Amino acid sequence: MSRYLLLFALIMIPLATAKASPNAGSRPRPTPTPAATEVYGIASDGTPLEWTVYAPAGKGPWPAVLVIHGGFFSSGDASEAGPLACARDLAAAGYIAFSINYRLAPPGSLPGQSSLGRFPDQPADVHLAVQAARNDPRTTGKVGAVGGSSGASHAAWVAATGAAGNDRLEVAVCLSGFYDFSDLRADSQVHLVIRTVTNYVGVPSTDLTALRAASPAWVLTRSVAPLFLVDSTNDLIPSVQLDDMVAQLDAAGVGNYEAVTLPGNLHSFDYWPQIKEDAIAFLSSVLNAPGR
Repeated sequence: MSRYLLLFALIMIPLATAKASPNAGSRPRPTPTPAATEVYGIASDGTPLEWTVYAPAGKGPWPAVLVIHGGFFSSGDASEAGPLACARDLAAAGYIAFSINYRLAPPGSLPGQSSLGRFPDQPADVHLAVQAARNDPRTTGKVGAVGGSSGASHAAWVAATGAAGNDRLEVAVCLSGFYDFSDLRADSQVHLVIRTVTNYVGVPSTDLTALRAASPAWVLTRSVAPLFLVDSTNDLIPSVQLDDMVAQLDAAGVGNYEAVTLPGNLHSFDYWPQIKEDAIAFLSSVLNAPGR
């Protein structure tokens, strides 16, 4: 499937496989329950890992969606405005949303964190969150994700790795992700990319083998979960990152993805209001599909 430009005035995406969500529509919805913060797991270094929960009104169980914040792998928090707005929208659409924290690379850290939080600590924490959501009695056992920036990288990684039905996602929406850490071609933002990925992986920019080993684009196979990939024309993340991911998906023979470029210069959850209806429809095509 090829990349295409999503016009601002026409934000309807022709998703070949997406079905209209049973939760979609113009009818008013009850207000989701207020957010609650819970510990969803303990990281390998003993760090307590928390998520902020938004549940739909009424009685579950509901399909689960992880919301994975950005912060260039070294900052950010589950309670930020962008991720929580996304979580509220997901709850209003009939999903239980878990906005998750994960360990951070230097100079960031979570309370109680003793590891450096570099690769593979962060995706390991997201895998734990998938397992916790899948086994939570409030959920149907189906788990998707919406991630932004570094959170999009983690969503893509956990859609491609782990065990299906256990710690691998069923579907992921990825907003402004880093996908190929070894692609350091000249670009207005290339120095940002170099600083970000080398700090996260903990290697110099010349160690392309290690950078690729930590890159979502280089670990995916044909069994990767369906992906909805989004960036903007003048995003903070160079456009080659989405190009690289699409090239690897096509090379692997993957057909269950959509890739969209929005006009403008917004980044990650900043353009969630523009894309949310189509993103939720994409999630629904998997999480609400009968027999899946």
